[in-house]
Amino acid sequence: MATTTQLIGRDVLLPEQPRILVLHEPQPLPQPPSLTIEEQPARFYRFRYESEIEKDSGRVGGLLLGRSSTDGNKSFVRVRVSGIDPAVHSQLQLTVCTVSAEEKAPHPYYLHGDHCSNGYFQLKKTVDSAFKGSEWEITFNRLAVICVTRKSQMDIERAMELRRANVPSLPDAVESSKVEYTSRSMGSIRLAISLQFTDTRGMHWWQSTVYSDPINDDKQKKSIAVERLNPAEVPLTGGSLVAILTKTPTTGINKTDIKVDLQTLHGQSSAGSASAESTGSLRNFVRSCSIVELKKHLLVVRTPDMTSITRNDRLKCRLTVRSNGFESEDLEIVFFGKECGNVGSADTRDSRKRPRQQT
Repeated sequence: MATTTQLIGRDVLLPEQPRILVLHEPQPLPQPPSLTIEEQPARFYRFRYESEIEKDSGRVGGLLLGRSSTDGNKSFVRVRVSGIDPAVHSQLQLTVCTVSAEEKAPHPYYLHGDHCSNGYFQLKKTVDSAFKGSEWEITFNRLAVICVTRKSQMDIERAMELRRANVPSLPDAVESSKVEYTSRSMGSIRLAISLQFTDTRGMHWWQSTVYSDPINDDKQKKSIAVERLNPAEVPLTGGSLVAILTKTPTTGINKTDIKVDLQTLHGQSSAGSASAESTGSLRNFVRSCSIVELKKHLLVVRTPDMTSITRNDRLKCRLTVRSNGFESEDLEIVFFGKECGNVGSADTRDSRKRPRQQT
């Protein structure tokens, strides 16, 4: 191959200098560490007001607890970074901020506590010869979520402007402009947790963001207090409508958040086996009812087929209503075979009488 040059109006061919090509083997991508949430945050939380915190002090009130926390044994949100290799990773950086529960978009509520500044949490970890093991566990035992003034739409927009200016954008984040917040739609958030690492060549890598389960405003914390069933005896074959009357209103509870379980009582014989009393087995069988209708003081469910559970003509079960992580008191319901006849269908009307007004 030759190149052409112009010399006094004539084309002269000059030999081209040979090119020496140095082929470099492509560098493999560094193996990233993995990020997992070991303990989820509590389902319900009272978001703290800005007036309740002292920003310039080391005090943190209204701590965000973990899902398994109890009055006698408090636990906190905990994450774990695994697969850390000092030969590959030189530094880790964990960033946490708030996002909306549904859209996972930036949220105006912000974090306050240890390693928090400008409304978000950030912690760095150097990986060197002194680093022991291959895991890094972080417990958020001094972390609170602060709500903002939301008396008007202007207050919310001002809080969002501060959020955009102060909190870094995380990978896979939804643009905040696509979500329009109101004072009623701000009560549920998630924690967005992202891991960035620097490899031994000095290159920075972002991991995909991991989201916690929703954290709901404590005002949404509602359970169903049951009173009685109608009817309390239904056929084993299933498909019967049962009305569950409630003591407290179910306002604010979604039908999709309710589960109604049936559990057989100990000592009853099951199909294809001897009685529990004779075998010493105390195994319980659990079935779920389907939710048909939800009203202010009424929950209507449809019973499942229970014929595969027992050979007896009658089967006693405990009925439990679960909602938002809470369980109701147990109600007893009896399933009967064909020999026992039919007791009729459910009366879904609330038969409680109102007190007569005295004249």
